[in-house]
Parts: sequence; structure tokens; C-alpha cells
Amino acid sequence: MSENILCEYCGTEISKETEFCLKCGTMLVDDLTCFNHPDDNARGVCVICQQAYCKKCGLRVNGVFLCDQHSDYEIYEGMARVFGSSDEQQVNYFKSILEENNLHPFIYARNTSPLSVGGVDYSLFNASGNPKGKLVNEIKLMVPCSEFLQAEKIINELEHSTEQ
Repeated sequence: MSENILCEYCGTEISKETEFCLKCGTMLVDDLTCFNHPDDNARGVCVICQQAYCKKCGLRVNGVFLCDQHSDYEIYEGMARVFGSSDEQQVNYFKSILEENNLHPFIYARNTSPLSVGGVDYSLFNASGNPKGKLVNEIKLMVPCSEFLQAEKIINELEHSTEQ
């Protein structure tokens, strides 16, 4: 029976046998090397692709470690934005498909008030990454970071099949 420990960086309870914290990417072992530079020690593990990276290839953004490729993803409390739209039906449809694939999607929607229409573009929560270019009143479909790549693939296939 394995005992759990708390991540020293974010306080998440994790298994003592794990090499890194799934929520923040903090390494719990010293012998991980960079995915791109095998001669360099890793600084953290990207919470999206779960690969270890050195300081040249990754960085901590708002408390989570991300590789350069994923550093602009919207992440909030261990969840990554996999899709967003103002079309509630489409978001709910994608959510149901992800659930059918045993993923754990969550819908985040900010209700618009008359005061915010046409106002300053801001997000209600402070996400990691760069949310620029996203709709202010977007309904966000979020998934746990560890499920992001699988969810993204499913959604891309669904979008591609509806275009044809």
C-alpha cells in the first residue's frame, strides 16, 4: 500500500511513487533529464504533455510548469481550455463526447452583464498562458491537464468530420 505525500510546491496530495506532480509539474525525483536535451537536467514536467524539460525548453507560468510548445494554453486550477465557443449546444455536445471517452470535462461560462458588453476584454479567472484572442463571453470547455492531448485529438477529429 502506497502512502501519499503533499507536493512541496502546490500542496496537492500525490502518490509517493510518482516522479512529478500532475497539477503543477514539480519534479519529485532528481534524475529526470530534458526531453529535448538529454544531457541537461530537467527543471519541471509539462502538465500538458507530461515530458520533462530543462530551463531552456520550459518555464513555470502562474504556478504550473509548461514546455515552450504549451506555454500559451489557458490553464486554471489543473484544468486546461480544450475548446471554447459562444455556441452552448456545441460546447455541450463536445462535453458529452469527451465523457463518452471517459474524460472529465468541465464547462466554465461567465454570464454577461450589461456592464461588461463592449467593455474591457478580461477573464474572470487568472489563467496560465495567453488567453488573448479568445472571446470575452466564451463558454470554455476545460479538461484536466493530463487529459488535454486526448481531448484535443477527439475534438479535432469531430470538427474535421463536420467540415466535410
